[in-house]
Amino acid sequence: HKYGWNSPDSDEFRYMIKHPGPSPDFADWCLKKKIKYLGVDCVAMEHPMNTIQRIFHPKTFEEANEKLLAQYEGDWDEIYPLDQYYQDMHLNLFPKGVVHIENLGGDLAGAESGRYFFVSFIPKGVELASCWGRFTAFKEK
Repeated sequence: HKYGWNSPDSDEFRYMIKHPGPSPDFADWCLKKKIKYLGVDCVAMEHPMNTIQRIFHPKTFEEANEKLLAQYEGDWDEIYPLDQYYQDMHLNLFPKGVVHIENLGGDLAGAESGRYFFVSFIPKGVELASCWGRFTAFKEK
């Protein structure tokens, strides 16, 4: 939202490579809460340093690691071991029926907390890994 293409503070590198990611317990929390659909206004559900971006941007990885050391007194690989957290939302939640939408723009930041019913308008395709779509959310009462 803050650094997306439609923001006055647009910053492609921050949007793509420096967006936040979920805490280590997030995937388990989603399963416990029976959440089936997640949406974010950033390029990936995972923190970029839990994706291939970690290798592509070693300087940014070091910055992220230093931040974890300062805030949590543990380095990245202690807090997020790659064998468990590499693309956690994709590789661990998708097989359990929890899907997500990335790069949601619009008024997502202004949405009230709560459960929503999503309607997804996705073009037909075969074996799609990703694609564009239109999404509408209705808040449960």
